Amino acid sequence: MRLAPIALILSAQLVLPSAHAAGDLTCTITGASEVSATGTLEPLAGGKNYYETVVGAEFIVQRDSGQMMGRFVNNTGWKITVLDPGSAQASYKVLSVRKGGRVQSQFFEVRMQDKGERKPFVLVAAEVLHGTCAM
Repeated sequence: MRLAPIALILSAQLVLPSAHAAGDLTCTITGASEVSATGTLEPLAGGKNYYETVVGAEFIVQRDSGQMMGRFVNNTGWKITVLDPGSAQASYKVLSVRKGGRVQSQFFEVRMQDKGERKPFVLVAAEVLHGTCAM
């Protein structure tokens, strides 16, 4: 009978904690840029890579751990360091580093001190993503 597996899945969803906890940030990407050969910051043009559809994408940041989860932003398996927990006077800052054949890094900053419900963020990696986050 097909109903039993569906009922099991639905009951498991009710029991398991949500991936989004109070105090976590939900961030929306409003743009993606890259540094040109001349050192200027330029918007990523369509067709360059998978970031061409990044505008409007969301991701979640667990503030206590610095873990970021989303389609375009994810630091699972990286060494994550919360550099500053953020406050009404300071930005929330996270550094993520992954070693392998080469070292990769991401720096994420949310201006928690800015007025308003939505706080601006920047994520610097191979590209620069920016947008806003809300709690």
